[in-house]
Amino acid sequence: MNFVSITKKAAVAAVLLMLLPSGSVLAAEAMVTSQVNRVLISADSTYGGCMAFLSSNPQNHLPSCLADWVSFSCSGHFTDAVRGFRMLDQAQLALATNKSVMVVVDDSRRHNGYCFASRIDVLR
Repeated sequence: MNFVSITKKAAVAAVLLMLLPSGSVLAAEAMVTSQVNRVLISADSTYGGCMAFLSSNPQNHLPSCLADWVSFSCSGHFTDAVRGFRMLDQAQLALATNKSVMVVVDDSRRHNGYCFASRIDVLR
């Protein structure tokens, strides 16, 4: 057996594996530019412990997300709790100063159906 026949067999196997149906659902991310209209902090890990209500509905970009709110996972489930609270701080800053935010929303990570915001930028 030579190298060429092994390479051809490997290529055929790779193509066949790609053709197999996949039952997995692809996760998506969306960038949402919005105003922050409200923030929420819960005493337990409900909704990830903290959330922001956005003027631009994340569900319009990612239908699997519940409407209006995003979670920063202050409970530490999807990021560490300190980082979650820092993202909440940015949402509070935008709310207090009436600035817009750009939020990256991830529909593969959800708290009680509300999608996780993996990034928040305060815009001038």
